[in-house]
Amino acid sequence: EGQIDFNEFPTIGKFYKIDMDKCIEDRNIEICKLCLDVRERNNIEEYYKIEKECPVECFQIDSPIQGEVIIKKNMLHKCTPENCKACINICPVESFFIPESAEDVVKYGKIACNEDQCFYCGACENSCPDDLIVVNRKNIHIIDPKKQGAYPWIQGWVNNIKEILRKAIIEGKEQVQIPTVEEHIEKIKKEIKEQVPQLTKEDKKKLNELNNKVQEFLKSSKIRYWIKDKKVDRITKELKKVLR
Repeated sequence: EGQIDFNEFPTIGKFYKIDMDKCIEDRNIEICKLCLDVRERNNIEEYYKIEKECPVECFQIDSPIQGEVIIKKNMLHKCTPENCKACINICPVESFFIPESAEDVVKYGKIACNEDQCFYCGACENSCPDDLIVVNRKNIHIIDPKKQGAYPWIQGWVNNIKEILRKAIIEGKEQVQIPTVEEHIEKIKKEIKEQVPQLTKEDKKKLNELNNKVQEFLKSSKIRYWIKDKKVDRITKELKKVLR
């Protein structure tokens, strides 16, 4: 009594499906052991490894999130996938690719996404330095509780929890966060050789505020890619906006 029973909570659908008629669940096989150990962890990179290496091909990534990946065709002239590869490198299921055949280039353009593998995490949208990608989440499969509580109001409570989950994932669009590359920040700090003159307390306060703005500016994945590609004009333009 008084204990929370998580079986009475709705949950997000699985990110995989398994053909149990084929599955052998043999812990003596390394990839089978990994599969049995990670099924409740929602680790997409491990799921992708299992899908590729499953000896009986019974495991398949299957996102509970429905949506679409929109690549802005009218802005593709900004895209340089051979040099950038931001979306390709960050995608945990390797769904992005550079079209090679003439037919695919006509169909997709410079870059494309295989949505059969995509689970709409949003990492590509976050990482694109030119804002060419939009991940549009439309719906999510939510599993009803494994057991129903005895109270008459419980179904309304379950429905509210499901709606909160749906809004958090679809409308809130929580995206994969890209870690800050501290080396870039430290390198830029070292390049600032000009000594700061003696300042008043008010000047120091203003300088500190500007410094905080610049630090946040440099943490942006977009800016890091621009630094890497030496897009000085774009960096200057964005920095002026931040420092206004």
